[in-house]
Amino acid sequence: MKRANAQRSDYHTRGSPALQAADATLIKTSSLTGFIPLVQSLGGDPEALLRTFNIEPALLENSADVIPLSSQVALLEYSADVLHCEDFALQLAERQDLMILGPLAVIAQNADTVGEALRELSSFMHVYSPGIALQLDTSDALRPQLEIELRLPAVQRVRQSIELSLGVAHRGLQMLYGANFRASAVLMRTSSPLPQSRYQRLFGANSYFGQACNALVLKPEHLERSIDEHNRQLHDTMLDYIHCFSAAKPMDIHSQVLDLIKRLLPTRRCTLPVIAKRMALHERTLQRRLEARGLVFEHLVEGVRRELADLYLGEADMPMTQIAGLLGYAEQSSFNRACRRWHGMAPSKRRLALGCARLAFLRSGLVKSGQASLQWRPPIH
Repeated sequence: MKRANAQRSDYHTRGSPALQAADATLIKTSSLTGFIPLVQSLGGDPEALLRTFNIEPALLENSADVIPLSSQVALLEYSADVLHCEDFALQLAERQDLMILGPLAVIAQNADTVGEALRELSSFMHVYSPGIALQLDTSDALRPQLEIELRLPAVQRVRQSIELSLGVAHRGLQMLYGANFRASAVLMRTSSPLPQSRYQRLFGANSYFGQACNALVLKPEHLERSIDEHNRQLHDTMLDYIHCFSAAKPMDIHSQVLDLIKRLLPTRRCTLPVIAKRMALHERTLQRRLEARGLVFEHLVEGVRRELADLYLGEADMPMTQIAGLLGYAEQSSFNRACRRWHGMAPSKRRLALGCARLAFLRSGLVKSGQASLQWRPPIH
């Protein structure tokens, strides 16, 4: 562990103002519920792992405390590496449930329907952590998706955090819908060395990698299900409380636009008019609000593309043509030119550079399973 300790900074975001801002994004310590007993069961030292990322173990005793989200993300990746446990986050998800969200869990459990619960969780997830975006996408009424994204720029290793988030979402839906809840599919941006059987064991559904988003694909009946024994008065009381709390921590327009850019890039409809419409704003109003913050829409799109490009290039089995499509480019040549503009090298050389930078932290013999090439295709009705 000493060798990895000496290079622990490679697990963190660093360098630019954007990355420094990422370090200021917080998350509740309840997100690490079960971490200590899990690490102990794997023969590790949880306190040493926590302190590696400047997290005092005593903080985990109070679920209301907060830690930097970047530290939590790095801790999960680091722990999986040094404990030689590729399914670390999946095991951690099996020790958590909806209750890690505190007051938000109470609101969800006392909503009228599962759909209402998910919409309210999406609206107020920034109270739990402004670095986590939850979105219920019902644009395809037959295949609604519960999408999860991390708002941490240039963090190249996020598989453990994404799998934890999806696993907790699945466990939460089992609390709301019933123990027999099963998603139609699980979608992830990253690839994985784990076999499908490991994901089947947790989710009861196939997982598809190298996708345009991280999501649980649901069915209409999942959203329509009434929640038994809900208390509407308790729901409304907690909702008023969260509304007041949220007013002091509003989700800023910058984060909203970035979330929509990530969602719309693969559709090739990522334009200012489309995003303004999604936000129920006039195009000129959105433009003025961005300009007031010194932001330029085209620069935001470029930044998201650059961030996601490194994430995808870090997946050794993901084809370049697929990466170009996920970034919203009609031609791979456009992606090639963009990569040269960003890094002064072709995508293939950038992939090699990223691989070299990460090599010291990947276990010898780690081979991608080839799952990154699988594509989620909704069934034809």
